[in-house]
Amino acid sequence: MVEKEKSRIGRWDVTRPKKEGRDTLIEEKAKKGVISFLPKDYPIFPHGNDLPARSKEILVWYNRNVLRKKAFFADLALLGVNTIWGATFVTMKNLLNEVHPLSILFWRFLIAFLVLWSFSRFKGWEKKTFREGVILGCALFGGYLFQTLGLVYVTPARSAFLTGLSTIIIPFFAFLILQTKIDRLLPLSIATALGGLALLSLNGGKGGGVFLWGDTLTVLGATAYALQIVLVEKFAHQNAALSLVTVEMGTVTALSLFFSLPFALEIPREPRIWGSLFFLGFFATALSFTVQKIAQRYTSSVHVGIIFISEPVFAALFSYFLWQERLTPQSILGCGLILLGILIAQLSQS
Repeated sequence: MVEKEKSRIGRWDVTRPKKEGRDTLIEEKAKKGVISFLPKDYPIFPHGNDLPARSKEILVWYNRNVLRKKAFFADLALLGVNTIWGATFVTMKNLLNEVHPLSILFWRFLIAFLVLWSFSRFKGWEKKTFREGVILGCALFGGYLFQTLGLVYVTPARSAFLTGLSTIIIPFFAFLILQTKIDRLLPLSIATALGGLALLSLNGGKGGGVFLWGDTLTVLGATAYALQIVLVEKFAHQNAALSLVTVEMGTVTALSLFFSLPFALEIPREPRIWGSLFFLGFFATALSFTVQKIAQRYTSSVHVGIIFISEPVFAALFSYFLWQERLTPQSILGCGLILLGILIAQLSQS
């Protein structure tokens, strides 16, 4: 009995690989029915000699105790990211009164690129990482360009709710790029969100063509953001997160510089402006997008879309307290319908 127990424990007590990539290797080997190692926190299962049964037990335990915890912390991290992004609408709106939109984008993403590059230093970069990072950067630049130009004409909270429409557009890009199915409730969610968009854009005739132009630019930005979110899910599993986001930020920086040259690149002089740019570059870009890339490894783009619903809510709160923005009853109803449409789309897909 003692010898049998020793041999049983001995089969599990073997050298573990390095921590990096360990969980993926465990899952792959478990699927194949060949387990040559287990971390110390794995329990000993009764089917010690039956590899298929043992592998199934390991996968069940792994999904319940490891992946679920990682998904929870990934959701929590993404919620923190959306809180930061909600604060950026007021920050950007204030900066637009003093700095050209393209100059803001250039300095913001230059700071982000330098911070990320200081950590990555081109280590482990591959041609595929560079190529896919450039693709992500082009999509992200389109999103920020149209959103920032639209923010010139609309209020922070309004811009945030319109940007939230990206989560309704995500399923279409996911269908084209990831071959995921489009749910039958999606038309209902689109109709609900468009009704809210109409109420928000008309706004009782206030703002007129200025708001309509700003709304159009912001919706174009939301479309580019939707494309970027789906592409992140496609590329994040195949590349190192830090290297991928560094190339992405470098691409946005280069494009911002190129398009800002005709307007003469501005160099801010006031420390207050540089403080806002540092917040945008470090916290809202370098840190947030790195967290997004890592977190999306443990959740889907549709699930991310549900969490992203919180961004316009946080933006409205920051705009209310810091920018003294007051929404009319019609605007509040429009924002509510947009959120409802987004929620229907994401819950139906999930």
